[in-house]
Amino acid sequence: MYSAVIVKPKRNVFAALDIGTTKIICLIVKVGGNCNYKITGVGYKIAEGVNCGSIIDVKHANYSILSTVGLAEQVSEETIDQIYVNIAGCGISSFNVHNEIIAANHEISDRDIKRVVFQTFEKYIEENIIIHNIPLKYHLDDMTDIKEVSGLYGKRLSADVNVVTASRPALTNIENCITSNSGINMAGCIASAYSAGLACLSEDEKELGTAIVDIGGGCTAIGIFKRGKLVYASSIPVGGVHITRDIAYGLCTSIEHAERIKILYGSTIVTSIDENEYITVQNNENDEPIQVLKSELVDIVRPRVEEILELIREQFREQKDPINKVVITGGTSRLASMKEIASYIFNKQVRIGCPESCSGLDGEYDKNPVFSAAIGSIKLIIDTFYKNNPGMLGQDGKISKLYHWVKSKVTA
Repeated sequence: MYSAVIVKPKRNVFAALDIGTTKIICLIVKVGGNCNYKITGVGYKIAEGVNCGSIIDVKHANYSILSTVGLAEQVSEETIDQIYVNIAGCGISSFNVHNEIIAANHEISDRDIKRVVFQTFEKYIEENIIIHNIPLKYHLDDMTDIKEVSGLYGKRLSADVNVVTASRPALTNIENCITSNSGINMAGCIASAYSAGLACLSEDEKELGTAIVDIGGGCTAIGIFKRGKLVYASSIPVGGVHITRDIAYGLCTSIEHAERIKILYGSTIVTSIDENEYITVQNNENDEPIQVLKSELVDIVRPRVEEILELIREQFREQKDPINKVVITGGTSRLASMKEIASYIFNKQVRIGCPESCSGLDGEYDKNPVFSAAIGSIKLIIDTFYKNNPGMLGQDGKISKLYHWVKSKVTA
């Protein structure tokens, strides 16, 4: 594996896979006319053999991933041969490079733009794998900070590019788990911070300098958008699972029961009602349940949440450009009073982000922050390959018709 940059879908049906520490999500998507899409299959299962986005048990992870994909295929009645993978953790990092070519004195073409952007791959010699190569702005001769350079005349073309990389061993392990005896090819990887931002941020937020924070189970993905582009990506190895473990340890209960307590009663702020409210805690199966003040639960949850947010704040402080707003998403974003404590620690405007409603996602899955990264991946694939390329849909329609005709003859 030399690159994990996303490649073009083979047809108008593809899948997005989000591999987390606590859950695995697979969404199968069918793209129709005018780039309208519908999610035709959803697979959602508890993750096994995964920690902080990396594979730690091949056998269990392989079963978790393929059974989730299989569930989505069963619902959608489609067979998937190509899948795009969301990753968090896995040594995600980003840096900027400056590329330059001599384009001769002519009108800048798409070929020239590709040459200067893809020069990154000629320069990069590190061990990690490039997953995103995002042009931020162009310069042409004496003109600087050009957002769209196609059609302009000039000679010396350069580009500032944000390069996002991930650990080669981590991605190789993920690829092996997906492709092993499955007939499925990995069509590229997408950083969770990137996809979550595409799902949850408005166009104005992406333009003016906004951070996206996707707090998952085992790790937290951090991204910063400016001028409509992802300019920074990273992650920290702390997430909702650590809050659950703190509750289990502090209240002497099981992980399963601690997770339930976190979902039902977890908060970071003690209200006047909480001071006198009790919750029921089951220490173990044989013991009688005990009553614990809700304020005691807050005393357990708050330090860990503060730790996560302070680690994020340290990364914000390292940025040259100011961050005007923070949007928090992911499963842990649903913790009560998350917005309030984050606003206090970041000293910035904060909101909780949810993905837009999608055709085919209903009930508890609709506008659910757990699905932010997966839905953002779908938006990225469609915007990159289907928009401004109507021929793809026409061609895919013919391929699809031929595929179903052959299938009907074989099964007849």
